[in-house]
Amino acid sequence: MKRLAIFVYTFLICLTAFSQNDKFSRWSVAPEIGYNYFDGDINQNLTSLFPSSSRALTYGASVEYAMTPVWGLAADYYHLPLSAKTLTQYPLFINTDLNTFRLNATINFTRWIFPQSKSKITINGSIGAGFATYKYDVRMVNPIDGSMGDTVSRTLKTANGTPVLLYEDNKPLRQGFAISVPVAFSVEYNLSNSIGIGAKMQYTAFNKDNVEGVYYLNYKGVTNDFVGAGTVFVRYKLNANKKQHLRNIPMDVYQPEEGLILAKELSKKFDRLSAKVDAVDKKVDNLIPRIDKLENMLTTDGPDADGDGVPDVRDKEPKTPPNTPVDFWGKTLPISSNNIKNYDSKTVPQPAVTNVKNYNNITTTKKQALNYSDDIPSVYFDFDQILLREDALITISKIAKRMLEDPNLYVEVRGYCDYIGNSPYNKTLSKRRAERVKSELVKIWKVPADHIIANGNGKIIEPRIKYLPNRRCDFFFNNQ
Repeated sequence: MKRLAIFVYTFLICLTAFSQNDKFSRWSVAPEIGYNYFDGDINQNLTSLFPSSSRALTYGASVEYAMTPVWGLAADYYHLPLSAKTLTQYPLFINTDLNTFRLNATINFTRWIFPQSKSKITINGSIGAGFATYKYDVRMVNPIDGSMGDTVSRTLKTANGTPVLLYEDNKPLRQGFAISVPVAFSVEYNLSNSIGIGAKMQYTAFNKDNVEGVYYLNYKGVTNDFVGAGTVFVRYKLNANKKQHLRNIPMDVYQPEEGLILAKELSKKFDRLSAKVDAVDKKVDNLIPRIDKLENMLTTDGPDADGDGVPDVRDKEPKTPPNTPVDFWGKTLPISSNNIKNYDSKTVPQPAVTNVKNYNNITTTKKQALNYSDDIPSVYFDFDQILLREDALITISKIAKRMLEDPNLYVEVRGYCDYIGNSPYNKTLSKRRAERVKSELVKIWKVPADHIIANGNGKIIEPRIKYLPNRRCDFFFNNQ
């Protein structure tokens, strides 16, 4: 049993040396039955093709693991009962019960010689090694009627060389062990994906010369006994209905080498992609601080200590007085408000312009840009409104004149609101006021839209009441 365990363990190690490819099925089992003959140290008939031993029914089975369509590994077991009769003066009937276990390397010659062949008929071979256990029985043959007598005993030994059994410690031997080396050839036909039938011829050599168990038959110079067998078998290929079995396909379907090449190419591409990703990661790591800094510069959220609408993170004049017009960086701008401080919506100073009554009713084609000084005031709005007042229309006409006279002039319209109300609402309202002024310049005065930027800066912190000067749009010019 120890030897059997060693062979099974060795067989399993060989199988695990090859990775399982889920794309194919690989296992198959093949029960066999047939006849064998013993080729040992007995008198041979010179005119007979085969040794003069009796034919005995033999059977066995093999389990194969196909590694490729050509190569495989197999483990098998055979029961080989041996029979023979000597042709001497005192004939003996030899009967040996032999069992052998082997591990074989298999080869499909058809797939090997013709890799692209899709023939259902294949020629196969195998060679291996294993061990055998045998128990023998030797009996005398009655020279008169040919019947078998009792088992040969030591008393049969005579001066004329009558054969005797093998002895050890004065006891006749009955059982032995030997190494077996089988060589086999078979022809197989695939009836279907799962079933194949075939015939096999095998010849097994043993490293012992006493399989028959008789001392005198161990001729000097002859060291081995042999057993030949012819069997038929049925092979069942496991899982072959769900996957292609390697015994059924040509090499161009399998092609493990191309698969390895593809895997290597994919590995190289993956390495190159990983290198690119690492390079991008480094660039991103370098850009993140710069993006954070830029985000802090562009944000309109965060603390605003002086309430000028510019957050402290980018305010370069963090202590400007309340209601001071400032630029993007919080710097004071030299903008006049026409002394409108402390005026309400009814007392905002009106520019001294003639013929401005019903100004909103003037058609676009009749409106002309009015000629005012360079001191352009802001545009003011009633509480929670975006409608343009009469004074606002006059101011816008003055801006239109300046921009139409100078095609390189750009203007930013910056809207504001009272403190009253929540910040999101006032942010939207201030943006809508700036867009309303831009719409007037574009639609009425035909100022190019891409020369006007409309921004909403939300509410002004001080004073925290309804205050007309806070509800305004300021204008910032830039000559490109």
